[in-house]
Amino acid sequence: MSITFVPFRGIRKVLCHTRQGWIWLLLFTISSLIAIWCFWAGVKNMDPSLAAFLNRSETLIAIFMGIIFLGERFNKRETLGAILSILGIVIMRLTLRAEYTTGFWLVLLGSFFFGLTEFFSKKTVKHIEPIVAVYLRNMIMSVMFWVILFSSKPDFAGLDQVWLGILALGILGPILSRMIYMMALARLELSKVAVISQTQPLFVILIAFTVLNQLPTFREIIGGLFLASGCLIMALTRQRHKKTASPLRPIQ
Repeated sequence: MSITFVPFRGIRKVLCHTRQGWIWLLLFTISSLIAIWCFWAGVKNMDPSLAAFLNRSETLIAIFMGIIFLGERFNKRETLGAILSILGIVIMRLTLRAEYTTGFWLVLLGSFFFGLTEFFSKKTVKHIEPIVAVYLRNMIMSVMFWVILFSSKPDFAGLDQVWLGILALGILGPILSRMIYMMALARLELSKVAVISQTQPLFVILIAFTVLNQLPTFREIIGGLFLASGCLIMALTRQRHKKTASPLRPIQ
């Protein structure tokens, strides 16, 4: 990506940004690193469908960030959404199979940092063009991952059998999906993007069932639906509040 991207964009346009831009980019990168590690460590220890539902709580965190740092307020509908979301998390925790406990807390911690990441990424694209921000984030994260990897004495046994999956994750995850997400953030309000992102568990359940033959239990699905519904209510209500605000223009 560096070979094709940097010459096309120019080194100055890629690296020359304001101090604020770099600060938000570094916060965006660090929160992304922690969120991704926690999420995948959690998925290793639980059903991916449950992890997708639980990860929707990032919307709750993102809206709380707006309240804390941007002076926004909860109205009655958003309070209802928050209560439903928290109730969904409690139901999922109480009905969770014992072997999923570690995965539950790791994914929940990851969703907290994903919520921070949404807030930081929204700040980042105000100073840095989305595709440049994604490129720089991925470059910095790759260096961090290599440092962590080789400092932990990794075992590469069996790696040759999963290369296709790793390549797919590398292209579809941190490159393609994040780039599209950042481009959406540059053109839409965070709340609108949050509403659309609530559909993620549906795709995960479909893929988990067709490929892995895995499905959550009925009570776990009920908890996930409470959580997703609460987040959807909060995101829709937040969008309605900002309807009269001028839209964020694409960065030139």
